[in-house]
Amino acid sequence: MTAPVISTVNEIVAPSPRVSGGVLFAPLGTPLPTDATGPLDAAFVALGRVKDDGIKRTEDRSSSNVYDWGGNRIAILQTQFGISVMFDLLQLVNAEVQSAAHGEENVDVTPATATSGTEIAVKINPKLLDTGVWVFDSYYGKASGRLVLPYARPTKVDGPNWTHKELASYKMTLESMPDDDGNHALEFWNDGVLA
Repeated sequence: MTAPVISTVNEIVAPSPRVSGGVLFAPLGTPLPTDATGPLDAAFVALGRVKDDGIKRTEDRSSSNVYDWGGNRIAILQTQFGISVMFDLLQLVNAEVQSAAHGEENVDVTPATATSGTEIAVKINPKLLDTGVWVFDSYYGKASGRLVLPYARPTKVDGPNWTHKELASYKMTLESMPDDDGNHALEFWNDGVLA
């Protein structure tokens, strides 16, 4: 009896966010996930809906060429490495989103009362934004994917544009730094096909 044939089409994905939210943040020191589907530590908070552009990851592998006397390229030296992740957070009336965009110490929340809704007061200043653990969870059909940045912080926040013609959002750019093992990111996939 031969094993069932699984099409290589099964290895193609167009990731969508989990219902619980595709972008999650936790403070440094939070235990990291070790697979694509396991539960996350309770310290992770979901940052709500993300614009339909999704998550864009870029690896910076800048290099320089070295030539010999005859003009032949004899080496390509990698001069730097880093990972950037960009996405747009949509739920601006959310304290966790405001904390991600402006730093937890810059956000004050006053609970709702009988005469006022929940107040979110945000200070916008040049302080460095919070470094922490970032997780991006997704699925496609039976497959699950998870990108983990063990040590990263927002380095750029664009927006929001205040207009009735589009949803306001914070366009976030995260920059990675290496963990103690030299990894800037961890990526996990589970195809969901059982044996």
